[in-house]
Amino acid sequence: MSNNGTERSGALRDVRVVEFGKYIPGPLLGMLLSDQGAEVIQVGRPEGDPARAQPAFATWNRGKRSVVLDLKTDQGRRDAQRLTQTADVVIENFRPGVADRMGIGYDTLSKDNPGLIYCSLPGFGAESPYRDLPGWEPLVGATTGTYQELPETDGPLYTPVPIASTYAAMLGAVSVSMALIARRRMGLGQRIEVPLHDATFMAIGSRLIRVHDGGEPIRRYMHMSSQYKCADGRYVQQHGPAENFIRPFFKLAGHPEWADEMINSGEHGLTPEEDAMWRERMESIFLTRTAQEWENDVSEVRGACAVCRTIDEWIVTDHARESGIVVEVDDPRYGTMKQPGVQVRVRNTPGAIQGPAPSLGQHTEEVLAELNGQQNQAVTSHAGSEPDITSVLQGVRVLDLCIVLAGPTCGRTLAEFGADVIKIDDPRRGARPSFSIEVNRCKRSIRLDLKSEQGREVFLRLVDTADVVVENYRKGRLEELGLGYDEIKKRKPDIIYASLNTYGFDGPWSGRPGWEQLAQAASGLQVRRGGRDGKPTLAPFPINDYGTGVMGAYAVSLALNERNRTGLGQKVDSALISTATLLQSRFLFDYEGFKRDEPEGLGLRGENALSRLYQGSDDWLYMACLGQDGWKRLTGLEQFRHLESDERFSTPMSREENQDALTQSLSSVFSKSSAQRWIDVLNGAGIPAVPNVPVLDLLDDPNLRKSGLIVSRDCPGFGMVDHIGNTVSLSRTPMVLGRPAPILGAEADEILKEVGYTEDEVAKLREVKAVPAFA
Repeated sequence: MSNNGTERSGALRDVRVVEFGKYIPGPLLGMLLSDQGAEVIQVGRPEGDPARAQPAFATWNRGKRSVVLDLKTDQGRRDAQRLTQTADVVIENFRPGVADRMGIGYDTLSKDNPGLIYCSLPGFGAESPYRDLPGWEPLVGATTGTYQELPETDGPLYTPVPIASTYAAMLGAVSVSMALIARRRMGLGQRIEVPLHDATFMAIGSRLIRVHDGGEPIRRYMHMSSQYKCADGRYVQQHGPAENFIRPFFKLAGHPEWADEMINSGEHGLTPEEDAMWRERMESIFLTRTAQEWENDVSEVRGACAVCRTIDEWIVTDHARESGIVVEVDDPRYGTMKQPGVQVRVRNTPGAIQGPAPSLGQHTEEVLAELNGQQNQAVTSHAGSEPDITSVLQGVRVLDLCIVLAGPTCGRTLAEFGADVIKIDDPRRGARPSFSIEVNRCKRSIRLDLKSEQGREVFLRLVDTADVVVENYRKGRLEELGLGYDEIKKRKPDIIYASLNTYGFDGPWSGRPGWEQLAQAASGLQVRRGGRDGKPTLAPFPINDYGTGVMGAYAVSLALNERNRTGLGQKVDSALISTATLLQSRFLFDYEGFKRDEPEGLGLRGENALSRLYQGSDDWLYMACLGQDGWKRLTGLEQFRHLESDERFSTPMSREENQDALTQSLSSVFSKSSAQRWIDVLNGAGIPAVPNVPVLDLLDDPNLRKSGLIVSRDCPGFGMVDHIGNTVSLSRTPMVLGRPAPILGAEADEILKEVGYTEDEVAKLREVKAVPAFA
């Protein structure tokens, strides 16, 4: 049963989760599992989660039952252990070693519950020098290159969007679901670790590609991908750097003659003079209509343009409401409250919000009573018939039809969990190295012309051998080719068909094309970063693309769990705009009486004067000095002792009222010594502090290479390349790095042979160019 007394729905409806999470990552992971039907029992300490005061906690804690146990007492630990004996999954995001000291570590719990899946979300990985620091979002952000300096900023720019926490929760969700698949096969659970620091590398992605013997190709049509001010002073994000978008756009703009000129300019790159000319032309074009008119008109010609909205504007759009990406929840504390909707759509076994967030300890008595009634019951056995599998998806075949980032990330994630992923590459498209190297590793490639009858027949033969199809074309495009879900299902009834796009597959915008930049613009991310009074600014990484790829893999894993139970396949989907909404869960809510006052803009350095980026005499550091205890530790240091006697800072309230003065005082002290000197001093006093690391410096960090987060490999067609490695640790079925990204079409012959084509038949396919030779 859900926490509101109704039957739970979703692919995880028979899964029980015990969550010891706090702040964002643990509770958010619990929410993602609950939204897909899992029964989540949140175990809180008597004083409650520090995040409980935030309205967003009503989102993160929704659909759960709340139990209060004091894990500092023998009775509290005994009750926690009894509760976990009934669990399929345990979640915790303590610092390393804390769970063990409280008697709820994996080694202790798995002795009595060998089928237990235990997911730990610490701040930093085992090889990190910051392993023992608190896993706080700002510290992780500073050490992962998230706070970058921009041309418009004097120093690094802090982002309040919890990228690390959200990615850890998303990767935790797909890993837990995969571990459930493995348990069904092996009969055993396992320990999963998703450090927030490591999870962020999934979001960084192609920013950490380094080709040793070459560079990126010319960036073409860059003025078709930018923000432009419109007649009403608002901004839009224009995108569509391809010929099929350029011609309709310039016809709409009244300058069709400029289309060929721009297309031809993309062959050689732009001189500074040409760059200035195109910037002036584009700026003048967009000043002729309002932002909303541009979005409407470009969408009418099937182009890609979005108003750069605030978060308040996004959550009240018709699309947000009708698509279910933003929903209303009847919360007992806040009343009718807007929140992010269910993140992924599993169409035959849809998830649902299982109820509002409970009050602290609301279900303690009933859960303990249930335990007392179950005390003589044995832990459920999970006997499996394949104890020797090495990867979760060993034996599962995936056909990856995707382009750019989000869809290929889904395919790569499935490959990392052991699937045989065949990349179906379009002969008409090349591969951008910084994308292909990173998202197409672990895969084999065949080039197929799906517009030809022969190419489609090859694809359908592959479907006969496949378990999963993944695609991220515009809604309806594959239906036009006869390769949509309904047609594929007729041929392969148990197929799982995953679709990803920008705006989702429900609601009035579902047919619009789009990319990362559009999702950031429409959802409020760009305005948050640039500030309401400034120019909209992109997030530091393509956070929606990679996140949607991970969520696509989560949806596939849910459908595989369901197929293992029922034998039935189904369609699943997710969208970049859903990911953008989830990433903003800390702020994405509204209720009667709420007044928005949140950190934003290009001058942002942190949350407040005591949790902030500061510049030493050389580099920048992040200090997280939290609470009254942190203040005492800080003013106990000789260099900061003078602040203790300053009346402006004598109480938490006065420090809040004098933030600017406190910031100036601290900045003056920090400027006198090097950043590393201050990091040593502060950490020595028990005040967490870390360097603010430029993103490209991560490539040469020996600790990251030792942990496998950065690897160097010989990639076909590119030579030696640095790129990110695996970001999640599973104790029984570890993720695989897999082969380097293939040359397009390199494995065509072996793939065709596997589905029964003879050499003569392959030659005929080559002759009609249905399966071109590899590029």
